[in-house]
Amino acid sequence: MAETQNDSPRSLGIAISAGHLRSVVLKSDDTVTSSRSVDLDADQPIRAQIAELARNVINTEDSVSGVGIAVPGLVDLEEKRVAESRVHGLGGLDLKAELSEIRELTVIENDANAAAFAEHRMGAGPGSKDLFYVSLSDGVGSGLIFDGNIWRGSKGFAGEFGSIVVDEEGTRLEEVASGPAIVRRTRSRFHQDSTSVLSKLNEEDIKLDDILNAAAKGDDFARLMLERTGTAVGFAVAVAINLLNVERIVIGGDAVQPESVILDAIIRRARECSAPRLFESTAIVVSQLDEYAAATGAALLARVSEART
Repeated sequence: MAETQNDSPRSLGIAISAGHLRSVVLKSDDTVTSSRSVDLDADQPIRAQIAELARNVINTEDSVSGVGIAVPGLVDLEEKRVAESRVHGLGGLDLKAELSEIRELTVIENDANAAAFAEHRMGAGPGSKDLFYVSLSDGVGSGLIFDGNIWRGSKGFAGEFGSIVVDEEGTRLEEVASGPAIVRRTRSRFHQDSTSVLSKLNEEDIKLDDILNAAAKGDDFARLMLERTGTAVGFAVAVAINLLNVERIVIGGDAVQPESVILDAIIRRARECSAPRLFESTAIVVSQLDEYAAATGAALLARVSEART
């Protein structure tokens, strides 16, 4: 018998970032039926924008039975509350209570954990037992998959990869490798190289995409900025390799692209700082789900949660 829409319940995942809400709808066979991205309005309450997006998707898609939300920041699983977040208006928010009108809401998860779960199931990690996911985006985060499950730690806060100190001055990885940090460091130094294509831009106009595009075209200064970023990340990745001996490390986020300067530098530095046997047993690969990894993971987790109830 031909499948109808009602024969295949959907799950909806919504991921929050500093500037966007992204949604993914999955069928039970992991087929993506829709995805969308909307800009966040800084003048509107974030809960209202999440609720509006959820309503719009649910009204468009038949049989949405579970909704998951991926949050950038620490999620207190016991209190069902966003303990900390870099996104204005999220920190301290009881998101479950604030979104009580979404009856289908079943899961609130850290965005890097959600992305790690999605990469393990559908992206760059199928077939691996253990996986470590690193996100270089608005911030620096990570998610751990051990034996197919998210490792959250005793309070749900595991994976604060951006807090690793990467030099003798106490600099934390997020201060070097987040998208805003890369832009800030580039803006402070770009005037030192008049041959760079970035020197033709006003300092305040330089964006992360400008740096990535210049590096892809061979711009030496842009490549240097990204190589330094990758070197810092590679040192921290080596710490993870030496401690965890995971099968696969997936690097994702806005700052990373296939064949990117950052990825090459990460692998080079990780090789230098890892125990040889451990490095050789770990595959370091780029994300296959890109900016929709966290939303996809939230949808997957909502489905898993529904199945357990």
